[in-house]
Amino acid sequence: MIKLVVLDIDGTTFQVYSWQYIHEKLNTLTQAKAHYEQFLNTQITYEKWAQLDVALWRNQTITRIRKIINQMPYTKGVQDTLANLKLNNMKIFLLSAGITQVAERIQKEMGINNYLANSLITRDGYLTGEVDVNVSFYGKGKHLPWILKKFNLIAEECAAVGDDPTLVPLFKEVSLAIAFNPTCENVEKNADVTIRSNDLRDILPYIYSGTSKSAGN
Repeated sequence: MIKLVVLDIDGTTFQVYSWQYIHEKLNTLTQAKAHYEQFLNTQITYEKWAQLDVALWRNQTITRIRKIINQMPYTKGVQDTLANLKLNNMKIFLLSAGITQVAERIQKEMGINNYLANSLITRDGYLTGEVDVNVSFYGKGKHLPWILKKFNLIAEECAAVGDDPTLVPLFKEVSLAIAFNPTCENVEKNADVTIRSNDLRDILPYIYSGTSKSAGN
């Protein structure tokens, strides 16, 4: 029986990806794409990529960053999904390789208090161009043991939901892995359930039943 849902943020609870969205609004996307190509080609580590990426935002105010984040569109059905899970006594943990400030928006608007993401460092209200990398690209799986301990649960009672390759290590550890609009074949390959939908509420029947079969639409 599933009692805990570990939920991705970028591309899952939100329709967009926070890093890319902020770059687009700040006109730093071209430089950011070059850094991302270096990471994909294993020329730099994820940690180095994150530092280079956030350095492009140096001296921006955190107020401006939050305003941009507040414009990010939620995926349809997010509020109902989270409310339904809480109503049925499900624990929810947001685990993201994105930005803590995005998780803080969900905390404020949806009342989800448990999350871990990467934190932009500020000084006197301005970004320093540095970031605390709490969740690396391939590091989500290593966080599961302490998350389970936090709720006094075991992996067999945990489901994970997300769309991109950062979920694969986590998918391998949980009882029920749900690929929600997977971005690549590897994500789908490592999932128990694949859901293609514009409505996050479509994950609920599978979480409540624990069903492990394809749900492509």
